[in-house]
Amino acid sequence: MDGSLSLRARASLVAASASLALSILGCPSTPETTADAGHDATAVDARDEALLDAARPDAPPPDAFGVASFRARCSYVNPFSERPECREYRGPGWGAESAATDCMRAFGTTAGTLEIGEECAFEDAVGRCTVGDVDAGGYSVLSSGPPSSCGAAQAACETFARGTWTPDARCMGCEASGEIDPNVFIPPTIDCRPAREGEPPGRTDGLVCTPTLISGSTEEGRQYADYADCDVVRTQRPYSPYDLEIPLDPTDPRLLDTSYMTEVGWMRSQAEASACACCHQSSRTPEGAAIWDTEAGPLWIDTISDQALAMLGGYTNSAEFGFYPAAENNGFDRSRSGLPTTDLPRLRAFVALELERRGLTTDEASALPPFAPFFRELVEYVPSPCGPELGLQPDGTLAWTGGAARYVSVLEEGSASPGVPPNFDLPEGTLWSITVPPSSPALGCGMAYGELPAGAIQRIPTSGAPAPLVSGRTYYLHVQRDIALPITRCTFVAP
Repeated sequence: MDGSLSLRARASLVAASASLALSILGCPSTPETTADAGHDATAVDARDEALLDAARPDAPPPDAFGVASFRARCSYVNPFSERPECREYRGPGWGAESAATDCMRAFGTTAGTLEIGEECAFEDAVGRCTVGDVDAGGYSVLSSGPPSSCGAAQAACETFARGTWTPDARCMGCEASGEIDPNVFIPPTIDCRPAREGEPPGRTDGLVCTPTLISGSTEEGRQYADYADCDVVRTQRPYSPYDLEIPLDPTDPRLLDTSYMTEVGWMRSQAEASACACCHQSSRTPEGAAIWDTEAGPLWIDTISDQALAMLGGYTNSAEFGFYPAAENNGFDRSRSGLPTTDLPRLRAFVALELERRGLTTDEASALPPFAPFFRELVEYVPSPCGPELGLQPDGTLAWTGGAARYVSVLEEGSASPGVPPNFDLPEGTLWSITVPPSSPALGCGMAYGELPAGAIQRIPTSGAPAPLVSGRTYYLHVQRDIALPITRCTFVAP
């Protein structure tokens, strides 16, 4: 053993990370994503054999339905929404064994219950997400819940699973519930605190000032979780613990390589000074580290998959995850690397050597699938025209669909689509943008253009009413249920 993860263990971590990233709010990863991540959909380890054996007795003989009419459903509870979901397989792209294998990992590490010959159905269905060609290895996911969950399910389908959303009739209306959602994205702030006992004074009038955002960092040499609220940070990205048992080989020669271990320690200090620690430092998380863990022993670096390592080193792009300028982030730069760092050449040099040790050139690393590409796809999204009941109506009302919203923007035609803060949420060309803070209920599906609803905050323009829209000119309406959860993105012609 050379101290690196086995090929199977590494592939499992990559597949798990891709699944988690694309499973936010209930939609599973696409077949293309798992294939890119090196996941073998036919591979079944010993741990899974019992589940397959349990599925096989109920499996009909191959000709019971005929290949073209195969159907099965996989029922499970979405661990994020905590609501029942059902993945449906049908057609020649599926069989009893492949459906059973897929159902074992219906949602990240959550296994479902497979029933051959059954279709998905819920009395409280909110809609169906179709991923790929259902007759050629694709599938559909039926989500359940109250009408207030319609927007979340639509956003998860279209944005994260890259599927096609078909809403239930219950989702066609849009009334604001008046309730305060405790799980909304909490916007970033700057948290200034006195230095901990035994540590030097902070650099800002003796205080340590830290951006409370997933891309933020505290001062170098300090622990991020000591100077910012990780519970706030975890509202900004999904968190789910993973079993990261990586046995240490005491004879691993790296342990005696002082230069190597120094760099591994420096990488750990960079990660733990950043908000990455809120999910990837086991002692700072509610239930254990997600995907990789800076506290998984002296060779913790082995918990990082090749795909994630390439992203952290900047060999694959992740700028659209959002970043602060280094001058506003205690000297940490994340614009050219996935991991915020005070020394980009040193970071990239170590990652290049680590990739080489794993048998990958930097060119091969750069060709790996991007990690969580939906952040980039958010800003690259090109809207299509609104339907007749969407956009600016003759009475001056802005109308959208998909549920209640916390972010509403009107932009010039041709503008980039809004992404995540701190630097992609207000693209150039934004004419009017409002947000509803977590302390207020979300807006129903309509509001007067230019009039600030009660409880909302106007971000653009910074003062005064926005300029009137010009009749006959095309504009872009962008509405989000929450950050990175768009529900209406379309262009309209001002009446």
